[in-house]
Amino acid sequence: MDEKFQINEQLHTEPTASVIQSNMLWNVIGSFGFIGAQWAMTILIVHLAGYSESGILSLGLSLTNVFTNVAYFCVRNFQVSDQNRYTADTYVTHRVIMTVIAILLYTGFVLVNGYDRYTTTFLILFMLYRVSEALVDVFHGIDQRAWRLDIAGRSFLIRGILTVLSFVVALKLTGNLVITTLVMLCLVYAVILLYDVPKARRLDCFSLRVRETLACENGRTVNTLLSLTRECMPLFLYAVCLNAIVPIPRYFLEKMMGSEILGFYASVAIPASVIQLLSSYVFTTFTKLFADHLAAGRKAAFLKLFRNLSVAIIALVALATAGSLLLGEWVLVLVFTEEIRPYTYLLAPTVLCCGLIAYIWFLGMLLTVMRDRMGLFIGAAAGAITAAIVSVPCIRTWGVDGVNMALFISNGTNFLVFVLRFIQKFKKATM
Repeated sequence: MDEKFQINEQLHTEPTASVIQSNMLWNVIGSFGFIGAQWAMTILIVHLAGYSESGILSLGLSLTNVFTNVAYFCVRNFQVSDQNRYTADTYVTHRVIMTVIAILLYTGFVLVNGYDRYTTTFLILFMLYRVSEALVDVFHGIDQRAWRLDIAGRSFLIRGILTVLSFVVALKLTGNLVITTLVMLCLVYAVILLYDVPKARRLDCFSLRVRETLACENGRTVNTLLSLTRECMPLFLYAVCLNAIVPIPRYFLEKMMGSEILGFYASVAIPASVIQLLSSYVFTTFTKLFADHLAAGRKAAFLKLFRNLSVAIIALVALATAGSLLLGEWVLVLVFTEEIRPYTYLLAPTVLCCGLIAYIWFLGMLLTVMRDRMGLFIGAAAGAITAAIVSVPCIRTWGVDGVNMALFISNGTNFLVFVLRFIQKFKKATM
């Protein structure tokens, strides 16, 4: 049987319950392992190299978090839900090009800011390390389309373990972040080249192609890379706006009440943010299944899956809220010392806020599957603008509690737009 035909059959075969469960389990375990490794770095560096090196690492994390968005370009959900409009060649080539652009923009920013040679070298090497996550993401998109997120989960675990081990050993031996980052960089790219790329190529063979064209309805042809960029540009702008909603109130909190108060709030928010991550790892497993149901006109199956995942997210948030009320104060004091106790009451409302954000991410995934790119941008932009408007009055009125109040209002605006667009698009898609 022809290899391409086999691949196409695999992509369009509805998965069994056991396959879905395996995908979800590996996605959650692997992703949490990798993120846990990155969190561990921020804690271990203080004990291994001191607060000075910790500050440089923190700077690198903050800067790369901004510029890696360019490399991702918010393409993953679009790729996984694609009904064979674009080939794997296009997605891989597009990701490589956007990654190079992200590195160039970031390097220019670092050089213009005039950091010392050691910091500059570290920051550039750290960006090369961080964009490995964006590069491997496109291969995991290929895995997900074939219902093989177990491959992605194993990759996350391997890279997470190697990251922690190399970070500890290299930093302990050298005390030098530049050398440590270089070691980590070499190891993660070795995993990608020796594991992720071969596994993805077995599922959907690909190569770098910059001149591939796509036929349009008017009979003209366009370059697939330009077409994909144009289609995903609203998604990229949506991601930028969505990611800005949470930092906006925190920015004003620091300006109005100082960095120490922000530090207390951020410490409380760290465990609460787990609810967002856990929810996203669960529902992103079903992106392709939603797309297949929609393409085949299976309205009842689509709605059933939507209801089941909605209930799962709500149940997860309710469980986390109950846990925060019962054990939150004890856990926070245990981890962050007695100083955090006056702020532990913030945990429950922060968990609820993170739950709302998690559901917004879920709706965002569905709108991406429905190709409502403008709706995504309008909703996220409305949320970001609302956050900019209400943050100062909320913090002035309620103090540190005003951050959560501002987030509830701004995310509520985003949520309302997404719900209305979802209802509208679903009706049109099933008429």
